[in-house]
Amino acid sequence: MEIGKLVVFILVLLIAISLLIYAFFTSKEKGPILSNTWLFASKSERRFINKSAEYHLVTVVFSVLSVIFFLVSASILLSWVWIPIVIGFLIISLIVYVIIEAIKTEKNQ
Repeated sequence: MEIGKLVVFILVLLIAISLLIYAFFTSKEKGPILSNTWLFASKSERRFINKSAEYHLVTVVFSVLSVIFFLVSASILLSWVWIPIVIGFLIISLIVYVIIEAIKTEKNQ
């Protein structure tokens, strides 16, 4: 294996592990909420935001992103043909999920 390929594999794997750790903490409702709804809301608006729903959204998004990055690292290492198809499906599913959740959030406000 080339040294460059190994370095990229390790970096992508570290990103995947970092995302998984963040998702673990948000599943316990600990740590910062890294969602646009929370980050762009003023302090007075944040009082009315459902923190549990935001933590759930962030947990799902970052968990799926972690799986995507794990698959990318596996693709780098193994060069399997089917992995990019699965990654594409996960990305499309994640986009659809986020759009549906955004619509639900707007309807509730």
